[in-house]
Amino acid sequence: MNKAIEMKNVTRKFGNVIALNNIDFEIEAKKIVGLLGPNGAGKSTLMKIISTLILPSAGEVKAFGIDVVKEKSKVRNLISLVSDYTVLEDELTPYENLILFGKISNVKEDLKSKALSLLEDFGLSQYKHRLTKNLSSGNKQKLNIARSLIKNPKLLLLDEPTIAIDVETSRFIREYILDQNLKNEKTILISSHYMWEVEQIASEIAILVDGKIIAQDKMINIMKKFENELSIIEVELESPEYLSNLEALKDEKIISGLKIISSTTAIIETQLKIEHFEELTKKYNIKCSYRNMKISLEDVYSYIIKGRL
Repeated sequence: MNKAIEMKNVTRKFGNVIALNNIDFEIEAKKIVGLLGPNGAGKSTLMKIISTLILPSAGEVKAFGIDVVKEKSKVRNLISLVSDYTVLEDELTPYENLILFGKISNVKEDLKSKALSLLEDFGLSQYKHRLTKNLSSGNKQKLNIARSLIKNPKLLLLDEPTIAIDVETSRFIREYILDQNLKNEKTILISSHYMWEVEQIASEIAILVDGKIIAQDKMINIMKKFENELSIIEVELESPEYLSNLEALKDEKIISGLKIISSTTAIIETQLKIEHFEELTKKYNIKCSYRNMKISLEDVYSYIIKGRL
């Protein structure tokens, strides 16, 4: 099986802080993998190690079989990292930025034609002679992704690529990511706090907490597993007087989450199947109606990391 990324016993320390703690992590080539985890989990550190920006304190890391420590230059020819757009040169135009990064990346093909083609693909042609500092945040991020593609990398690392940008730009970026994977067979590792975004594009997910990979599997397997372990139930109370009785459900060990939506509506996360939920409503004298809701990746993510933070 062709591996795009192989990490074995990888640790990264910053002084006394352990950002990655002896992790093993693999990605098969040509896949889109979502990397999830709370702030400070180590996601950015993991991506920076793969892209050779920082070195591991211990362990072995390979990209397409090439050691990222011993053969940095070879790895850099195969990988692009997208985080925020501060890597762009504000005093250059989008066209000049792409030419600059193309030269830095030793692009051999017709660089001018490639730059113009990428500007066209990203809807930036009309801004190609405008200074980058005068672009909107969404267009800067489009340019940043175009910049990452100028050398046609085999592996694209996307660290929060759609954070703080508008809905239409976010949608465009998601569609472009899928297109790159389908047409050019790029391997893509994307981190995001938007679970629905990852759910839409990734075929596999990995969850990183406190510097450790606590779960990794195909999306379909993750969802199937937790559909058997977890129920999300919407409860509609007959009147607000039953709200305190409902809140008392939190004392039950099989209730892993209770979110009050209004004085008569709540969402319950439970290991109890809905057909047995009526027993609890009788026990706590709760007069209500209820229904099962479809489990989302966000529900599964919350359930997995609960109690680990």
